[in-house]
Amino acid sequence: MAFLNYLPAYQLNRSPRIIVSFDIDFLRNLDAFRRSLPPGKAITVLLQMGWSVFEPKFATELKERMAEARRIFPEARIVFLVNEEAALPILSDIAECLFCSHNAFLDPRRFPLATDKRSFDAIYLARITPFKRHALAAKVKNLYLVGSRSRKEEDYFQEIMRTVPYARWEEKINSWWIGRHIAKARCGLALSAMEGAMFACGEYSLCGLPVVNTENVGGRDSLLPEFSAFKAKDTPESVAEGVEYWKSHPVPPQEIREAFLRMAREHRARLEDLVASIAGKRVKLPHKLGIRCRLLPHQKLLHGILAK
Repeated sequence: MAFLNYLPAYQLNRSPRIIVSFDIDFLRNLDAFRRSLPPGKAITVLLQMGWSVFEPKFATELKERMAEARRIFPEARIVFLVNEEAALPILSDIAECLFCSHNAFLDPRRFPLATDKRSFDAIYLARITPFKRHALAAKVKNLYLVGSRSRKEEDYFQEIMRTVPYARWEEKINSWWIGRHIAKARCGLALSAMEGAMFACGEYSLCGLPVVNTENVGGRDSLLPEFSAFKAKDTPESVAEGVEYWKSHPVPPQEIREAFLRMAREHRARLEDLVASIAGKRVKLPHKLGIRCRLLPHQKLLHGILAK
């Protein structure tokens, strides 16, 4: 085992133990979590949804892996944090559920409001991979792309770069500075048809950017203010039309941010109340609930789960 190797989870409370992880990060690593968590002691596992259960293959995997989790962790209370209300009837047959979008746990301090000085018509903050559908931005001329690429998908990456040769692309920006880069654009793009709640959508709203949004399942619409969302069709022409709409119909950034925070407050309160009812005290919930974040060494020692 590598020195100080931590599992993909964050411990919100030590006693009683409450941990949070993305669904598949936990369910695909059950044996590793079992080795690292003392058996026989009460534990609550909060699972954020990283994808949509409206994909049958994913729903089937969740059901099968949850059955295994019940066997390996008979003492655990497992709760799905669901991003889309429509998924509750499906998931409630598998485990306890709470309608609680993971976008509600973005730290607003990391996302400054956009000013009148904008360098780009649109930004798409998204890993360059097929389900993100970058080709729908082909007719957006002043485009800013921020997102990593996989060497296994190099052909796809090159294809997209040929599709948007005029776009500026940056592969990676430190998470502490990403808000400043989002604020350079007049609007944000949300183009996938299926995924989870899409952190970038909430980040756009916190910076006060309106969004060009395609039809989707997964939950990003749950915290997207209606007045700041242009409903685009799945065509480059419609996406470009949405970008032009926001260029000529700007919305005050503060109004978008405040509307997002009002909706997010309800989702935060649900989880805060649940955690408090288990821990017997109010627990501070960190940025993105501490998972899939770059944690400082002292945070890992306090809140990480050491792999054994």
